[in-house]
Amino acid sequence: MNKRSNPVAAFLRGKGFYLVMTVCILTAAGCSFAAIRNMMDELEQNASSAPQTGEDQWITQPPLELPDTPVEQKTENVPVPTPAATPAAPEQTSPPSSSSQPTPESASSASSGSGEPAAAPAPSFARPVPGQTLQAFSGDELIYSETLGDWRTHNGADLAANLGDTVQCAAAGEVVAVQEDARWGGVVEVKCGDVTVRYAGLALPLTVSEGQQLAVGQAVGQVGEIPCESAQASHLHLEVLQEDSYLDPIAWMEQAG
Repeated sequence: MNKRSNPVAAFLRGKGFYLVMTVCILTAAGCSFAAIRNMMDELEQNASSAPQTGEDQWITQPPLELPDTPVEQKTENVPVPTPAATPAAPEQTSPPSSSSQPTPESASSASSGSGEPAAAPAPSFARPVPGQTLQAFSGDELIYSETLGDWRTHNGADLAANLGDTVQCAAAGEVVAVQEDARWGGVVEVKCGDVTVRYAGLALPLTVSEGQQLAVGQAVGQVGEIPCESAQASHLHLEVLQEDSYLDPIAWMEQAG
């Protein structure tokens, strides 16, 4: 007697077995996807509920709202330093009355005129001629004279000058001698205090006279020729005597000047 075959068993022994396996695999995959999805949802919920730190926290913070108008803080009752007091100007006193005695300065200004400066004091010395010294005073030392051809002392100082130059009075004094000398040409002597100044080699005729008072810088004469020193260039021969003793004219002029 043939047994009737079971159709389910026959299906499972055929292609139905693979179909069942595929359904099982898809069901397992769907369950796994659902489990993974649930796990991701729980992680996102936990992340959203956890406190934020670092840069995420700074970014998610709401922006700071600033006032539309600038804040102006005023401080009242602040002590202000007072500047140092300026000393008061001294009170002007009334000008002295006309009966008060004038000071020496006011007296001198009044005598000189209305606000004009007083005249400068007159000079006490003037160089007779501006030229340099050609031959100095020798004192007791003998020097050779090219004109006379011998050795002798030179009692004065020879000051360079051109013929016709004006000779000025070195110091104020009185003319005590006016003469024409064969060796020295025109000679004028002027008494100046305790010394006598002798100007030799003046041009002739002489223009001053004995007893005449000469001021400093006043003309004594003009440069002329000196016969005993004719070998030298044109010059003025100047001598200074004190109690018949010859002094060095250059040293005397430096002291007097």
